[in-house]
Amino acid sequence: MSIENSCVRLDEGRWNPKNREVLEKLIEKYRNTNSCAVFDWDNTSIQGDTQLNLFIYQIENLVYKLNPEKFNEIIRKNVPINDFKERYRNLDGEILNVTKLANDIYKDYIFLYENYISDKKLSLKEIRNTEEFKDFRAKMHFLHNALPGNFSEELACLWEFYLLSGMTKDEVKNLAKETIDTKLGEAIGDVIVESSRILTGEAGVVKGIYDNGLRIRSEMANLYHELKKNGIDVYVISASMQELIEVFATDKSYGYNLDEDKIYAMRLRVSADDVLIDEFNEEYAFTQKEGKSETIERFIRDKYEGKGPILVGGDALGDESMLTKFRDTEVILIMKREGKLDNLVNDERALIQYRNFKTGLLDPKNY
Repeated sequence: MSIENSCVRLDEGRWNPKNREVLEKLIEKYRNTNSCAVFDWDNTSIQGDTQLNLFIYQIENLVYKLNPEKFNEIIRKNVPINDFKERYRNLDGEILNVTKLANDIYKDYIFLYENYISDKKLSLKEIRNTEEFKDFRAKMHFLHNALPGNFSEELACLWEFYLLSGMTKDEVKNLAKETIDTKLGEAIGDVIVESSRILTGEAGVVKGIYDNGLRIRSEMANLYHELKKNGIDVYVISASMQELIEVFATDKSYGYNLDEDKIYAMRLRVSADDVLIDEFNEEYAFTQKEGKSETIERFIRDKYEGKGPILVGGDALGDESMLTKFRDTEVILIMKREGKLDNLVNDERALIQYRNFKTGLLDPKNY
């Protein structure tokens, strides 16, 4: 069926025209057939990483519900104490490890806790101008970057999530809303921060780097609306935390308008009074790599007579399993990032959608 004769209409937006045409034909083919589509969230449905930006926002605003002793325990939790690899050095060339960094971060956190987090003796502006805050910020980012580079993505993910323990689910959702609203208004791109040259501590002076900012992808929101309008259910499977993605994907102020019961992301255990605990909830899959396919197998396929998703979208190695596993998947939408999923670009099912790395906007060209 030609686009002209189809009742399916995606906004032209910034889609590559071929990709838009293929997606429209796919929706037309499977409309009202008890089918589903599955998408990654970070850098696929949106530009940027929701979890990373929440980590950044927590540091910038010192939003923690952990006393110093518990914070000290969490920043070391499950992290091997051996020295990092060669490239993880301070500015004097010394190779670091978690012990040196965590000792300094803990000392900084005691000051920040006593003067702002638990008792607002100083204003946020005043606390951000302290040497303790500068040191804390840079060393937290350095350690955060070192964990996946030296150990595993799984360890790094959980380390990041555990910093939210002590909060209720509602508190995490409120924090998510604050983070998203703030980071949508900030510039996107790398930010470099340097630790204190006065409070050098055991780790010395380090530089931390992070990728700041979020952007809504209107073309993806429109795709989800068109899928749903034509009876095709839309699911999100993300390696960010459940509460964060629920807010971004379902809050109408962001325009995606997805269903909360179709969001599958990382979950921590909760106490009887709904407070997050620093333990992964093993009732659900670890939603990275094969864990994304496992989630489809365990929670989604049975709703569609055992069929896999007709369309899967992703941007990185963590999505490859769900992009390629299911024989029912007719189209895989790759939101292309440099050096990511290069092995799939020649898959006959693949639609390669580029984006402008400076603006985060989709790029209609086919490079």
